[in-house]
Amino acid sequence: MQASLESLKSRFRSFVEEVRRENDQVLIISHYDADGLSSFSLMAYFLKKNDVPFHATFVEQVYPETLAQLPFENYSYVVFLDLGSGYKNLIRERIGDKHKVLVIDHHIPSAPEDTDKIVEINPYLAGINGSEETSSSTLTYYFLRDYKEVKSLVHLAIVGALGDRLDNGEKRSFKGINREVLDEAVKEGKIEARIGLRLFGGSSRPLVQALASTMDPFIPGLTGNETACYNFLRNIGIEPKNGDNLRTVGSLSGEEVSILVTGLVKYLVWDHDVSPKEAQEIVERIRGYNYYLLTEKPESPLWDLREYSSLLNALGRLDAYGTALAINLGDRGTHLIRAIDIAKNYRKELAKLISLAHEKFDEISLQGRDTVLVVLEEATPKYSGPLASILSYAVSQRVKSKKMLGVAVPFSEDKYKVSFRRLTEDIDVGRTLQELSRKIGFEGGGHPAAGGALISRDKIKHLLEII
Repeated sequence: MQASLESLKSRFRSFVEEVRRENDQVLIISHYDADGLSSFSLMAYFLKKNDVPFHATFVEQVYPETLAQLPFENYSYVVFLDLGSGYKNLIRERIGDKHKVLVIDHHIPSAPEDTDKIVEINPYLAGINGSEETSSSTLTYYFLRDYKEVKSLVHLAIVGALGDRLDNGEKRSFKGINREVLDEAVKEGKIEARIGLRLFGGSSRPLVQALASTMDPFIPGLTGNETACYNFLRNIGIEPKNGDNLRTVGSLSGEEVSILVTGLVKYLVWDHDVSPKEAQEIVERIRGYNYYLLTEKPESPLWDLREYSSLLNALGRLDAYGTALAINLGDRGTHLIRAIDIAKNYRKELAKLISLAHEKFDEISLQGRDTVLVVLEEATPKYSGPLASILSYAVSQRVKSKKMLGVAVPFSEDKYKVSFRRLTEDIDVGRTLQELSRKIGFEGGGHPAAGGALISRDKIKHLLEII
């Protein structure tokens, strides 16, 4: 029987009230991306304000190898954030009945299990599409907001949702619970939403840098290359400098914005053999809603919430969880300086891996009937997701006949972590991986548009054959 949000809230509240009452130490297990870090920061702040002790660990996924390494025996209460719903059977097998477990997740859940000891907060259980209408961070905030301690951190819910690219409504707006939480943040004067160019870093960043730093969408020949962006702007009639200073995105006139958009379409069609329709679709993704944190100054990397989420993703993927938590809870100073430096290193490594994938694409790709798999032995597991997202756009012209793209990176001596992205709308990646995982024997799941798997090296080709 389908649950309601109110029934989920009741179960959540019972768990939280017991934790507050017992004041026993809690183990938090969270994903490390922007959504996971935002969810964790909200939960950590709530527990801290209520003097509940906790320990935290950040993981790739709830794999058997991961669960085996965690000291569950030292804790009565365990909280999973942004993961767990697809692996309830593994959690139950590893933890047993001695612990009470809370799972807050928006990924497609596995079949119902005996969950007396697992409180699962998942939108799908209430008939809500968790892949489009809510992130784990907005769920965490939504169910904690009755406790006024977290109201000041409402922006973190939106940061997490942006990190998962859930601004999937018209003109990059939000839907469902995400929209409800955004409206609350706007009403409280915390966030401003306005339509403009969605170039990386907001309107205060130099135009050349913003264009070169934009990876969503990936613009071939321009993303990652400031010199090429400078020359491109001059060629289409937009002067990148005002005197000795680079112009900002915000300095563009309405006419110049139109020139930029038209110039990008022509550039993609003429210089990169992109069809006019696809070029228009890419460029349309550059215009839409931007979201700004009004408690920050425009020159701050936290002002534009997309840049904020990008910063958190970098910190999580380079293991700087403490820095992420400090920033999310309001610390700045040396924490922010360190975060900016880490983000630069992360983007530099990501750009290097993208270039490598481009240059060696034919050499490192495995072709299935409907799927292409890019195998990057040089990458670490935390890069597979971002690489899959970017490459699904960057190499779209080379894989037109495929329905799905995957990026496989070494997880251990005998296993790959594989991140998949769909290339056509007629495939549900998460459910496909869940079904195939039972047939072949691997761990896998996710969302309709994106998913992941942990699979032994000797089963990779078999997986490609039957997708």
